[in-house]
Amino acid sequence: MLKPVIITAILSSAIISSAAVAGEVIKFKTHHNNVATKWEPSEMGDEPGHIRANFEAKGIGIRYQGPNEPPYKVDVWGSGEYWKDGTGSDTGFGKFTFADGSYYYEKWNGKVANGRDVGTAVYYGGSGRFQGMKGSSKFDCLLMGDRFTCDVEGIIELP
Repeated sequence: MLKPVIITAILSSAIISSAAVAGEVIKFKTHHNNVATKWEPSEMGDEPGHIRANFEAKGIGIRYQGPNEPPYKVDVWGSGEYWKDGTGSDTGFGKFTFADGSYYYEKWNGKVANGRDVGTAVYYGGSGRFQGMKGSSKFDCLLMGDRFTCDVEGIIELP
């Protein structure tokens, strides 16, 4: 009879300790695996290999430092300007949707060189447990054709 009570107490404690707390600052590191679902390049015409492109991608995020979190959905929309030497710059938006339905958005900017896209993001527009949040991150993405992986380090500040 005591065994179910102990199990319930342990589970309740685990659920409560993983809930978002008002005023909490969450420091995290994540890894995103993404695949481009749309790539629309346009040749600029001013010099060979200078393009402007709009793109979209979908992926999955896995947090490996910070509060435990199940894998979450990543959606990315962006545009950029790129040169034939592999350099460029890009900007866009992302949406991160979590297992409980909560989500937030980001506005990001990056610089492309040496097969990498490195930049920063600002978070906004949360729902559910992220309602009213703010935050920011730094990212470093490895570009591999229509796929890219990103290591992200950031903070989320809950109201």
